[in-house]
Amino acid sequence: MQAAGRAAMSDGSGAPARAKRRKRAGHGVQGPAKPAFASGGGGAAAIEAVAGAEPEAWAVRVWRRLIGEPSLGLSVAYLLMSMIGLWTNYWFYRQFGLPILEYMHAGDYLVAGLRDPGYALVLAGSVLVAWLVSWPEIYRKQHPRRVREIQRRWWGRLVFPEAAVFRWTLLRMKPETGIALMVFVGMAMTTCSYVIGKAARIRERAEGHVVQVSLAGESAPLPGDARLLGTSSAYVFLWWPGARRAEALPIESVGRLQTPPLLRQRGASPARPPAETPVPASAAAATAP
Repeated sequence: MQAAGRAAMSDGSGAPARAKRRKRAGHGVQGPAKPAFASGGGGAAAIEAVAGAEPEAWAVRVWRRLIGEPSLGLSVAYLLMSMIGLWTNYWFYRQFGLPILEYMHAGDYLVAGLRDPGYALVLAGSVLVAWLVSWPEIYRKQHPRRVREIQRRWWGRLVFPEAAVFRWTLLRMKPETGIALMVFVGMAMTTCSYVIGKAARIRERAEGHVVQVSLAGESAPLPGDARLLGTSSAYVFLWWPGARRAEALPIESVGRLQTPPLLRQRGASPARPPAETPVPASAAAATAP
C-alpha cells in the first residue's frame, strides 16, 4: 500500500510532484520585486517617490499636525506667546533688581504674553523665517531631479547649497529640525537683547512712560515723576529716576496714576482776554472830528 501511494504521488496526477516540477521550471515562485524605476520612462518619478518616502523631520510632522488641527495650533501659539512674555519680563525687570517671578501670581503666567502685542509679531516672524530657511531642503527632498537641474545655474547653487554647514546637517539632526531649533534660539536672544536695551534707556536716560503717583487716601501726588515699568495682578512696578530705585507698590495702596500733560491741562486756568488799555483824554480829543 505504501509503495502504491508513493507511485500515485509521483505520477502526473500527484500534487507534490506537480509542485516540484513547477519549482524546477520557475513557475509559481515569486522572486524579489524589481524596482519600478528600472524601466525607462518612470525612473525619475520613482526616484522622487523613494526620496519622498524618507521619514520626515519631527519639526515638519509637528507643523503638519498644527495646520491640520487649528484649535491645537492656536493653543500652542498661545503657550509660546506666554513663554516669550515670561522670558522677556524676567530679563527686563532683572535690570532694575526686581525679582518679577516672585511678584507674579498663577494668572499672570498665563497672560504674560498678551500684555504686549509685539510678542505675537515676534512669534509670527520666527515661524515665517523658519519656513523660508527650511523651504529649500523640503523642496530638495520632494523634487531631487528638478533640484539637480536648477543647481546647474549659478543662482541654483546659492539656493540649494551642497555644503553640510549650509544644510544644517552638522547638528546631527534633520535640516528642518536644526533650522527650527536655531530660529528658536535666535528669537530668544533677540528678544532678550531688545528688553535689556529698553531697560537701559529707562534707567540711564529716564525714558519711558512718565507718571505721577498718588497713594490711596491722598489727594496730592508723591513728589517727583516716576517711570511706569509695568503691572501685575497685584503690584505696580515703578522706577524713580531721581532716587534711582525701583519700587513695587501693591495695587491697593495706589490711588491714582496720572501723566504730567493731563495734570497740566487740568490745573491750567482759562486764558483771560487782554485788558483794554485806557486812551488818554488828549489823544481822544485829537482824534475827535
